[in-house]
Amino acid sequence: MLDVTNVFSVEDMRRFAGEAWGQTGADIVDRWCEFNAKYFANALKPVPLVITNTQPFGKRLAFCSYNPDASGRTITLNVPSAHKKLLADNNTLLHEMVHQFLFERGENAAHLSPGWRREIMRLTKIITGKDIWAGPSKTVRRDGVVVRINAPHPQTGEASLPQKNSALAA
Repeated sequence: MLDVTNVFSVEDMRRFAGEAWGQTGADIVDRWCEFNAKYFANALKPVPLVITNTQPFGKRLAFCSYNPDASGRTITLNVPSAHKKLLADNNTLLHEMVHQFLFERGENAAHLSPGWRREIMRLTKIITGKDIWAGPSKTVRRDGVVVRINAPHPQTGEASLPQKNSALAA
């Protein structure tokens, strides 16, 4: 199989997205490049950015596909039917870039993984200047019912950022 990770370039990204979505596509590539430099020290490899006006997996705003030996690598962002602006925003793009970063490092890219929690804490500090704790998921019994929570910080007892709030504001 062709190793596209060494062949596909930022210019290919721009040409691909620009051909499909004009200036909006080119702007998204520029934002990907900006975020790659600012948050990932240019470690991410160029990847096709797919913009779609359908939501092939239910209500997802976006998703990162990473299987270079089979289906390839993409970040897909969804737009509304009247595509004057992205349904997926800068936060969504950065979110998918975290998945890409973890995939490329060979780490588990799931939201519950240690790598995901580490990156959310790292990026929140860079973006907001605030330290947060994103503890691992665990089950506890509350009022006789088993519920899933994120564990508090083991040294400080600081409450964890809830899983549903582990998005990024870029």
